[in-house]
Parts: sequence; C-alpha cells; structure tokens
Amino acid sequence: MNVISREAIIYMKLFFRDRQAVFWSFLFPTLLLILFCTILGGTPERSTALVAGLLCLNVMSGSLFGTGVVLVGAREQGILRRYKIAPVALYKIIIGICISRLIAIFLTTALTILLARLLFKIFFPSNWAAMGIFFVVGVMMFSALSFAIAALSNTVSQANGVVQTLFMLMTFLSGATFPSELLPSWMQRAASFLPASYYVSGMKNIMAMGGGISQNFPALIWMGLFTFIAGALAIRFFRWE
Repeated sequence: MNVISREAIIYMKLFFRDRQAVFWSFLFPTLLLILFCTILGGTPERSTALVAGLLCLNVMSGSLFGTGVVLVGAREQGILRRYKIAPVALYKIIIGICISRLIAIFLTTALTILLARLLFKIFFPSNWAAMGIFFVVGVMMFSALSFAIAALSNTVSQANGVVQTLFMLMTFLSGATFPSELLPSWMQRAASFLPASYYVSGMKNIMAMGGGISQNFPALIWMGLFTFIAGALAIRFFRWE
C-alpha cells in the first residue's frame, strides 16, 4: 500500500471517529433535506432547486468540519509533527487527505441525491458531466479553504469558531437554503464575496435548468480564483507543529 492510499485511509478513519464531523457531513444535510423539501418543496421542480443548494452544504460541511478542524486537532496531538520528520514526501500526505475528503463528500452527496429522488421525486441532472466537474471543483475550493483555516488557526476551538461562522454565513447568504433574490440588495452584494454563492448558482442551473459548463463558466472562474487564493494562504502559513 503506497503512502497516498494509506494516508487516505487514515484520515477516513479519523473523520468517522469525529462525531461532530460525521454529524455535519451526514446527519445535518439529511435533516435539512427533509425539512426544506417538506416545507418549501411541494413540486419536483422546486425540490430539485432546493437539493442543488443542499449539495453545497454537503461539500461545505464535509470540507470545513471534516478537514479544517480535523487537521488542527491532528496538529495539537502532535500527529502532523511526526509526519514532518518522517521520510515521506509531504505532498503525498496532502494528496491522501484530499482523496479521503473527496470520497467522504461523494458518499454524502450520493446519499442526499438518492434520498431526494426517493422521497421528493427530484429530477436527475441532464448533464452529469457538468455536475461532476462542478462537484470536483467545489470540493477543491472548500478543501483549499479548509487548509487555509487550519493554517491560520492555533487551536481546535479557534478553528471551530472560524468554521462555524463561515459556514453559517454561506448557508444563509449564498442561496443554499432559500433564494438569494429574497435578500436585501446589500446582502446580495456581500454574498458575491462568498465562494459558496458561485457553487450554488452553478449547481442550481445544472440540476434545475439543464445547464452545462458553458453557461456556468464565469462561476467556475470565480471558484478557481477562490481556490487559488485559499491555496496560496495555506501554502504560506501551514504549520506541521
């Protein structure tokens, strides 16, 4: 077993041992799915649009809580320090962590889509390739943000505070839970600075309107920019001890 696959397995185990990470990644999105589609759904079309936003919450919670907080905890416990002095290329450890996140988030996303199809008869996207690209780019973006938070946080409690603040802001301002058009104009302008806004708009267009990459290319550009900025911060400030 190579280093990358071994690290992916280790961080999958760490993730499933963290009750908070499991709650925010699996139980919380499921509860939101049932709550929002029951109250605000009504029709398959409306439920499909709601689920597109909830998928963003899956990716956000799985990345922010499952990566950012877990990494800070591993640093506090001295696990990251042992990685640094080990005769292993550090980039392989990072890749292994990212693969573990991709697998876990894929599982939660698939579970949400299947439950929504079974319970609320949502429409499957007509362009699975576009949805797959958006999904992967979204995971990369929020994973980069998670690494940046882990790099800039000194303790688990500090990382938790930052993550929860960002998560709540993006949950209610990005359009993930209710249409952003209902927000005051100044809130809509503020939401344009949140990475989740572009992910939500793209996923809604793909799932509810049958859009593809060409229609959502500007959103992908913005997501790439957020990924670059967060990744640069993570590289500059990340500490192994």
